Amino acid sequence: MRRLWVLLVMFSLAACSGLPLNMLAPRVSVATVDLRQFGVLEQHFDVGLRVANPNDFDLTIEALEFDLEVNGRAFAKSLSRAATKIPAASSAVLQIDAIMQSKNLIEQLRTLTPDTLKQGVAYRIRGRIKTDQFSRWLPFDHSGVYGGDTKPPTGQTV
Repeated sequence: MRRLWVLLVMFSLAACSGLPLNMLAPRVSVATVDLRQFGVLEQHFDVGLRVANPNDFDLTIEALEFDLEVNGRAFAKSLSRAATKIPAASSAVLQIDAIMQSKNLIEQLRTLTPDTLKQGVAYRIRGRIKTDQFSRWLPFDHSGVYGGDTKPPTGQTV
């Protein structure tokens, strides 16, 4: 019985030895959003997601799933099997097809004003990402502002 336990512990350690002990989860943010197809029931968007690899080793993104909220309301969803290699301490923009239901579009059109668009639109992206370095999905949650006037301030700074 004791030998069985020793063997189980050895096999467990051997199975985990391929995982980096100091792995950090990739960071995900929205880089671009472009309308690809407009339909009666749903719209398709090309969403450019910037995925940053904070690790000192390369990561291959095997799959990604997310919900995107704009201005505090549901915007689009996606599930993608976009296999992309991201070098260590780098980032890449993954173009993902996201789907928005027409009811969400109508809600967005009612709440987004020209002033809101000029200032930039608040977004939140939540989801999970699967890499080649970890057997489980890793969650992510990021909030930011998309668009708006990005002119540098005028005048001198002290």
